[in-house]
Amino acid sequence: MTQQFHEADYDCALRLGLDWDEIRALEALTLLDFQVLTTLSPHFIRIEVQIDHAQLNLALRRVDDYKRSQEIQHRLLVHGAPRHLMSRLYGWIPQQYRSQRCILRLDEEFPNGGRPPNPSLTEEESILAHWDRLADLDLPERYLETALAAKVSVRQVCRALSLREERDREALEATASVRLRSAASGSRSLSLPWPDGRSG
Repeated sequence: MTQQFHEADYDCALRLGLDWDEIRALEALTLLDFQVLTTLSPHFIRIEVQIDHAQLNLALRRVDDYKRSQEIQHRLLVHGAPRHLMSRLYGWIPQQYRSQRCILRLDEEFPNGGRPPNPSLTEEESILAHWDRLADLDLPERYLETALAAKVSVRQVCRALSLREERDREALEATASVRLRSAASGSRSLSLPWPDGRSG
C-alpha cells in the first residue's frame, strides 16, 4: 500500500475502498507511522474470499486427472513399458525414462528400450484379441489393460502390435505388387497385333 501512495496510485487506493479523506490522512503518515499502523491493521482490514465453485470443481478434476495419469505412468513402467512407448505417450526423453525407473527401483532389463523376444503364437493371439476388445480406452490405459488381461508385459504388447503392423504392411505391398503385375499384363495384351498387322 505504501508503494501505491508513494507513486500516487489513487485508483488502486480507491479500489481498496478508501475515501479521499482517508487517502490524504495516509499520505501524511511517515514510514514509522505506517509501521505502527500495520500492527493495527487486523482491526480495520477485512479480507473476503469468494469461491468460484465452477472453477474449483474444474481444478479438482484436473488434479484427479493428473493423479490418475501419474498412476498409469508408474504402472506402465512396472509392467515393462519400453522407452519408445513412454516417449510416444507422454513425450518422455531418455533421461526421464531412466530416472522414473530408478525412482520405482525397477530392474535394468532392457534399460534403453531394447528389442524384447517375440511373444508366442498363443500370447500374440491373446494380446491382439484383448487389444481390439479394449479399443474404447485411452491409449495409455489400453496398453496397460491389454498387458494385464493377456498376462504379458507391456513390451510384449508393443511387440505383438508391431508384428501385426509388419504383416499388414507386407500384405498391402503384396496386393499392390499383384495389381501392378496384373495391370502390366493387361497392358501388354492390349498391345498385341491384330492378324492384319494393326496393333490392338
